[in-house]
Amino acid sequence: IIFDLFGESLMNLDYKTILIFPVPIHQIDVNGFKEIENEFIDYCYDMQKLYPIGESFSNKGGSWQSPPLNVTNKDDLIQNLLINCLSEFTVLKKSTKLYISAWIGINKPGSYNSKHVHPRSDLSGVLWIKTPENCGNIVFDSPVAFQTHQETESYTDEFLSKTNYNHNYYFNPIKGRMLIFPSHLQHFVEPNESDEDRISVSFNIRIEE
Repeated sequence: IIFDLFGESLMNLDYKTILIFPVPIHQIDVNGFKEIENEFIDYCYDMQKLYPIGESFSNKGGSWQSPPLNVTNKDDLIQNLLINCLSEFTVLKKSTKLYISAWIGINKPGSYNSKHVHPRSDLSGVLWIKTPENCGNIVFDSPVAFQTHQETESYTDEFLSKTNYNHNYYFNPIKGRMLIFPSHLQHFVEPNESDEDRISVSFNIRIEE
């Protein structure tokens, strides 16, 4: 840009931002979830009683994770909810087949999930069942955070807010809400700073045409 002695531009320019290669995060809300949430909370605690030791992966600080569930049984409360939610995932082609594996997570106060990805799957997701205030956001790292660090730092806050072009991005947990995201995205869950458990159902999706 050419400037005069007073620092004012001498050129008449038009500017616009064109965003390419976006990373889609899909959001699905279960309307009326408040009316049925207690059934799902009880289900999750019953599962914890059945498998008290649980699994250990990214869950830290005493959080509990159930064994995996192959989501095929419509007579099962949690599996039926996932099947119904994903049946509304209409951005996928009708010819697409989904193979779903899910697990329940109960994060007691102070517990969290360390940074991780979900290998051997194409899409992953979370459905929040119980979300007391300050129970921990889910945070996604930009897949190009290293390569674009200095570039990102150079932009104005207004531009970064408008384009979501940041080093990371977080979502507040809201009960009855589902997020679906590419499995390669690095993410973590902040510590549960509430006085109650946070309960969620996470899942992986393998796609076949």
